[in-house]
Amino acid sequence: MERLVCLARRSSSLVAVDARSCVSSVRHSDSRTGRTWNVTALEDQVNVLSTHTYPGVREVYSVWYGRVGTTSYIPSEKVQQLFNDMQLFPSKSQVYEMLQCAKECANRNSAAYLTFGEFCIFATELKRCYERGIPRPVQLSKLLDRDGQEKRRTRKMSKGMPKYEVFLGGSCNPTTWRQDVAIPTLKSLGITYYNPVAHWGPELIELEYQAKQNAAVLFFVIDNQTRSVAGMIEAAHISGRRQKLILVIHPYQGPGQKIWGEPISEDEFEDLSLGQTMLQDLVERQGIPVFENIPSALSCTAKVLRDNIGVHELGLKDFAQPVKMAHVPLGDKLIKLREAFDALDTTNSGELCLADVFEHYFLALYASFPILSLLFQSLKPMSLQRVLGRDVRDIPLEQLRVNFDEFCAIVAEFKCCESEARKLWDSVLAKTTRLFQALVTPLNRALEWALSSRPLRSLPLGSPPNSQSNCVRDVYLGGSIENTTWKSGLTFFNPQVCQWSKRLIPIEAAAMDNSYVLLFVITDSSRSLASMTLAAHYIGLGCNVVLCVQLLVEDSILGSDKLSMLALKDYNRGRMYLSDLANREGVPVFDDMTEAVNCVIQKCSRR
Repeated sequence: MERLVCLARRSSSLVAVDARSCVSSVRHSDSRTGRTWNVTALEDQVNVLSTHTYPGVREVYSVWYGRVGTTSYIPSEKVQQLFNDMQLFPSKSQVYEMLQCAKECANRNSAAYLTFGEFCIFATELKRCYERGIPRPVQLSKLLDRDGQEKRRTRKMSKGMPKYEVFLGGSCNPTTWRQDVAIPTLKSLGITYYNPVAHWGPELIELEYQAKQNAAVLFFVIDNQTRSVAGMIEAAHISGRRQKLILVIHPYQGPGQKIWGEPISEDEFEDLSLGQTMLQDLVERQGIPVFENIPSALSCTAKVLRDNIGVHELGLKDFAQPVKMAHVPLGDKLIKLREAFDALDTTNSGELCLADVFEHYFLALYASFPILSLLFQSLKPMSLQRVLGRDVRDIPLEQLRVNFDEFCAIVAEFKCCESEARKLWDSVLAKTTRLFQALVTPLNRALEWALSSRPLRSLPLGSPPNSQSNCVRDVYLGGSIENTTWKSGLTFFNPQVCQWSKRLIPIEAAAMDNSYVLLFVITDSSRSLASMTLAAHYIGLGCNVVLCVQLLVEDSILGSDKLSMLALKDYNRGRMYLSDLANREGVPVFDDMTEAVNCVIQKCSRR
């Protein structure tokens, strides 16, 4: 660990050149063109920069040591806590993506941990995203009106309808969380509420809808005593509409757990758990924390109402798990570095000569820009030392070798240095001539992620998209679709072909963002809970969705499980709720696959 922590500090000093000589060479280079630049400010700033110690790998190690000590890896269950210690707040799906990509890049048998170097890369990139403010992606399937504004189907609100502060939704009978915990707490706080379970009947459907639309906070509990199929679908739709949602999820205990007195099989347990996981990922993707217990969620509900804040503004001090920029893919950064490392490791030894690292991947980046090279060189003495943990100034670079983990730590350190160099560069530009300022655009481009143009290697996760330009598809095929052939020549993405993960990681969500029409097929041969949850969310987002929903029939056999009548009613209730929701939103719903596909083709032809 000592070697790893200081490798970046040393990585620069051995190839560094004197800052003043660099300035002189820049002056001389420009004198041949007859142009003169005022570089005094640059020289002064570089002298300050080169003596300053910036946070980077050292900062990461300090937090790392406080959480796991001197061990060189951190177990998966502690990764999110370690990010929180650095004031970084990834979602659970982002952490899952990191673990899976690290497993693939290192050819490990499990995704049970991250190494120090891998964590450095993810922490550095997440911090850079926070600083730069990466905007939320816009779905290509988003329905817009002629003025480019988002289309929304609105329903008239009834006059004189009483307004409640909190709507209590989610799991119903036989659960008693409303009567036992929620209602007494809300009453004690003087918060008004609407309980849809109290006296439900068909004649109260409109009243429930109005209460849901008028409520300041929608409080949902998805517990493990029921299947909560309709509740998951409803909560996913609400999060897509970006209403104030407080969500509590109680995970299922495992195969054999009883629901309505019936033990659930291993397959059903996996389907129910996948539905809960999908819901959590969708909600966190909107920046909304998900709670594990009802009392903490009620306390946060009171704060949201009292302080008139958004749910996304809740923090750790409120006993909420905050989420920030959950839409940003992070795993692909490690994949790119692995490809860069493998490209240079021609002998497959698992190690690189440090001289080759700088020659091919750092110095080349700045070769065309002498002044930027000056800034870069001045930062290197402190950088390599941080990762190596010892002073190896007298050892030639050719004699130093680094493995992939150390390579990651070096790159992370230089990313921190680049961030400071960018700030210095901006301040220097303000004091330079117009000619000097003309170089801003190419120099800024040179500071982008090294190797970002490299293609991503194939992973079982599916290939992450680099940009919308080369990954746009006509149709996303969601639900239970296999061996689909398009005779119309439309491009499509079928997640069934790729070995997708069990979470909606950002890399995979991008495939949906880059599709113009989203087709979800809910067949009569699967429970399809996660697919229905996903479809409801994107309907809530106002996307161009087409549904094919087939009801399960009596005596249905899914895999090796024969559905009981209670299970059949639960899953069909979810299908009917989704269909009704879609009809209200103007989303076409079919029960025949061919008709649904023809509708998709027509939508694409009109685009």
